[in-house]
Amino acid sequence: MGTWGSGPFDNDVAGDLLSAVQAGDYDIDDYARHPDDGYLDADDAQTAIAVAEILAVAHGVAPAPVQLAEIDAAGYAGTLSPEQKAWVLTALERAVADSDTSELYELWEENGPEDLAAWRAPILGRLASLKTVG
Repeated sequence: MGTWGSGPFDNDVAGDLLSAVQAGDYDIDDYARHPDDGYLDADDAQTAIAVAEILAVAHGVAPAPVQLAEIDAAGYAGTLSPEQKAWVLTALERAVADSDTSELYELWEENGPEDLAAWRAPILGRLASLKTVG
């Protein structure tokens, strides 16, 4: 049975990601596939959301949640290439765009419009804040 919630770290993919970052052996390219067709599977969407949250903390646009207490967000952010950071922002956009671009969107859509809107709102806010920091 998997864990799944609306927060950026409320799923198994994010839990694995945080464990690997904390251990110092997380490589985003091991977790994120870069599909050419623009469709993001749920795992890639969850990866983008979690990494975006780490970037937001690293850039000071979000407070560090308890899940990041043992993680050097700025240190991790410094290991990402410009291409990897661009993937995070592109994937984040696709994750919340619609069901044609995101499996995770489809899953939230099944819960109804209120749950979908509640899930999307903080991610859209995070996307906007990350675009301002470059």
